[in-house]
Amino acid sequence: MIGHAPNKLTCQCRAHLSFGCGPNMRFLPKLERKFRRWKKLKKPPLLRKLDTLFKSAHKGHRPEDSAKRVQKGNGKDVKNELSYKSREQFMYNGSFHEAVGSVLLTAQCFAMMPVRGVTAKHPSSLRFSWRYVRTCCCLLFMASMLINLSLTIYKVLHGSITFNSIRPLIFKSCIFLVCGKALSLARQWPELMMKWYQIEKDLPQYQTQFEKRRMAQTIRMVMLVGMMLSFAEHLLSIVSAINYAEFCSRTDDPIRNFFELTNDEIFYALNYSAPLALWGKLQNVYSTFIWNYMDILVMIVSIGLASKFRQLNDNLLRFKGLHMAAAYWSERRIQYRNICTLCSTMDDAISFITIISFSNNLYFICVQLLRSLNTMPSVAHTVYFYFSLFFLIGRTLAVSLYAASVHDESRRPLRYLRCVPKESWCPEAMRFAEEITSDMVALSGMKFFNLTRKLVLSVAGTIVTYELVLIQFHEDQDLWTCDQSTYS
Repeated sequence: MIGHAPNKLTCQCRAHLSFGCGPNMRFLPKLERKFRRWKKLKKPPLLRKLDTLFKSAHKGHRPEDSAKRVQKGNGKDVKNELSYKSREQFMYNGSFHEAVGSVLLTAQCFAMMPVRGVTAKHPSSLRFSWRYVRTCCCLLFMASMLINLSLTIYKVLHGSITFNSIRPLIFKSCIFLVCGKALSLARQWPELMMKWYQIEKDLPQYQTQFEKRRMAQTIRMVMLVGMMLSFAEHLLSIVSAINYAEFCSRTDDPIRNFFELTNDEIFYALNYSAPLALWGKLQNVYSTFIWNYMDILVMIVSIGLASKFRQLNDNLLRFKGLHMAAAYWSERRIQYRNICTLCSTMDDAISFITIISFSNNLYFICVQLLRSLNTMPSVAHTVYFYFSLFFLIGRTLAVSLYAASVHDESRRPLRYLRCVPKESWCPEAMRFAEEITSDMVALSGMKFFNLTRKLVLSVAGTIVTYELVLIQFHEDQDLWTCDQSTYS
């Protein structure tokens, strides 16, 4: 009887609760699924995204690891690890590769630096190949630029060659040379970044997140300001060209007048067509970006090298005037020598771009100053002309000062070595001081000149000298008439 009691009780329960034990029970799973879906949709979008990340992270872990996490706290460790991973995405490691990733990604949108893996956390992910789509786009743009340069040479040779008429030839020649050098630099970039990473890994580590992200924020600020000013200059040039095309209308079509004016080297040798007009405008936009980017590239490399010297100098400042062992000075001297070697390596890689940047800026500053002596035809031309002139001068000054900061930071350890106590002065400290005093650590333009603060005064003096010579041969003429072969 005792053995049959549970069966009897079960039968009674089934009799009284037939709605829960019979076929009516089948609707409960459907109701439960609808309730879960409603509960999921009721959550804010951020919580739904976190739930998705949680599930994907949970699936990616090994079974034994998940079992341990469940034993520890019913999945709480999984959530902590997930929040750590999501937080880690916004943390900086202080490397130059990480800081310059977004800048190189922007350059690839304009057919420069075709390297894969620029936004990865580690430089070992960098790859270059001639088969990549971005490399093919770069080669395609260079071929297109070569055709445009050939048409420009044809136009210049069939007209009067003056200091003002060769401006398009100088401009497009510099763009083509910079593109070729940037492609060569892209081939070396993975090796350069691995060498840079190995050197900065051995330096005294940053203490705070502010120190780690300082270099990245400076580089992005320079890139953003430079590109915004370049974009503003290009918009002003379009407004000025529209005004000029309306004044010097050759046909009844204003769009055709605009394209014939801005792409006069193309339609000097070829008949007008809409595809050629769009091709010429696209070339102009890309060339304007590259013209500004070559200065930005020199600046960001200078910022990176100066920050590595500053990283070492901050450690020396922390122990300024204290009694330090000889091993400390030996380690710092080796680290300083490694940064100097890195500076020499990067100088060999970008010195050609540096000399093109300075010579190009010097020429266009002289041309703009000479053209400022003439009367402007309208307010739009005046605003564009002086904005372009001051932007060019400011950009040249920024390149000079950022590049000179590498030399300034390389000399700063001498301040701290002079504060070493007499009892702690040792042969290693003396050797360190002698290396700083005797070595010339700075970026250069193909070894013709070193980028120091003295160069700013030298460039200013050179501009004044050239301008005085040009003014003597200058004739006050109207450069804005419709029969001029070039437009600014």
